[in-house]
Amino acid sequence: MANAHARFPQFYAAIKNEPLFTPWQGDVLRATLPRWISRPYRFTGTGALLSGGRWNNLKLIPAVYFADSVQTLVAEAEAWANRYGWTVADLKPQTRMTVHLKLQAVLDLTAKATLAQLDLNVGQLTSCDWKADQDAGREALTQSLGRAAFECLAEGLVAPSARHPGGTTVVIFPSHRRDASTILTRDEAEIPFVHGL
Repeated sequence: MANAHARFPQFYAAIKNEPLFTPWQGDVLRATLPRWISRPYRFTGTGALLSGGRWNNLKLIPAVYFADSVQTLVAEAEAWANRYGWTVADLKPQTRMTVHLKLQAVLDLTAKATLAQLDLNVGQLTSCDWKADQDAGREALTQSLGRAAFECLAEGLVAPSARHPGGTTVVIFPSHRRDASTILTRDEAEIPFVHGL
């Protein structure tokens, strides 16, 4: 793992010792290449595990990212393309799906009280350049917070979108899904299955 962020012990202690987890439910969106949205790959978190992400550590934590709206989904995808210098010609077809999540224990970073307990503000979360930190071998602030939630057995987290002001990102840790929680894919029959991966 990358060099741990200095605030990890603080985050871990705050999450472990305070009742910061809350239930969360709602409809969210996901878009990815058709082969990764097909079963059995859909909710494994392997893609994020292999590339790292704002809220999960490279090669350490599997995670699945969702957006609260089409606007958030598009803004996050465009930011990803811009980061890699992609042009319109580089963009590949993606399949979009709606999922209803009903989770029992998430860390809600859109709640002011939770941010206060963690001594954080929205600006720190949305301005964190996690990719630059990861590329430099450092654990980003947001990755540290995600790891603390993961190690305290959160099912995931809800956070302000870094790319769409007012938007929300929902991240689940598939290995921590609790028995009473559900992940329901809307219009399942309409999602193409890609054979021969």
